[in-house]
Amino acid sequence: MDLGLTGKVAIVSGASTGIGFGIAEALVREGAHVAVISRNEERIQAAAKALNEIGPANAIGIAQDVTVPGAGPRVVEKTWDALGAPSILITNSGGPAGRDFETLTDEDFDVALRMSFLSAVDLTRAALPSMKETGWGRIVHVSSGTVFEPNEDLFLSSAVRPAVAGFSKALSREVASFGITTNLVCPGYIATDRLTELAERRARDGGLTMEESWLAMRRAVPARRLGTTQELGEIVAFLCGEPASYINGTAIRVDGGKVAHLL
Repeated sequence: MDLGLTGKVAIVSGASTGIGFGIAEALVREGAHVAVISRNEERIQAAAKALNEIGPANAIGIAQDVTVPGAGPRVVEKTWDALGAPSILITNSGGPAGRDFETLTDEDFDVALRMSFLSAVDLTRAALPSMKETGWGRIVHVSSGTVFEPNEDLFLSSAVRPAVAGFSKALSREVASFGITTNLVCPGYIATDRLTELAERRARDGGLTMEESWLAMRRAVPARRLGTTQELGEIVAFLCGEPASYINGTAIRVDGGKVAHLL
């Protein structure tokens, strides 16, 4: 299926590894030019190099901490200068620390808000004008299954991620008439370094071996396996494509059936 992404310009944050890189890779394979964002200069340039080896599209790496106020305009300006006007925005970030509520401070909540919510708002605000001008745009926020099913092991994520869902839904109604869609993707257990950290914490707290911790995670998923960044990336690429032009304001779970909700 041709998604119609050849020549489109995309921004993907949190893309040096893991889910963000998987999304960037899927977009590059569809012919989109991609600016990948991460705070670490060495890692993001290595990611851009790897993407440029995949296909004909161009990729650039931008070292930028997106939690810093005003980061959005800087990212968009650098992308525009190197690749052209961005019409696709993927907001992705590392998840907040997994800790018990009584150990969390006000600073922890502030960091989580800036990481998972305010960074998405800042990037969206900066990218929207060019999308409106061209009459075409795609915004996908990478969130979490905690939007549907709060998790005591991921307290900060459970508290903050729903804000992104509300933001995406409200914005979808405001920008649809400009040919812009905005959707949420909610990964379940995707094989990443972040998931390894969660497995280690559960093993430590529960007196389990790592093998037992991984087994418990797989058993929590009806598919009885972990998802891959490639699978998630291809779903996001589809949402950015022309065939998905009538999908707007929704949240799509990519979790192997883990979350037990009808809607």
